Amino acid sequence: MIAVNDQLPTSTLLELKVGDAITSGNQSGIIQKVEISETDEFLMFLFQLESNHIMVRKLKQVC
Repeated sequence: MIAVNDQLPTSTLLELKVGDAITSGNQSGIIQKVEISETDEFLMFLFQLESNHIMVRKLKQVC
């Protein structure tokens, strides 16, 4: 089981796929669907589980 949060590298979040087991705080489960949206400021990862979802927002690095 992989613990997901905003401290996890973006590359690791991008590798997660349907069927992977994840946890975040008091929520955990098997990924049923992954949605990734992007703005100028951040990437939003929405992992749909069996009965709930986990959302992770990663700020983009600005150079």
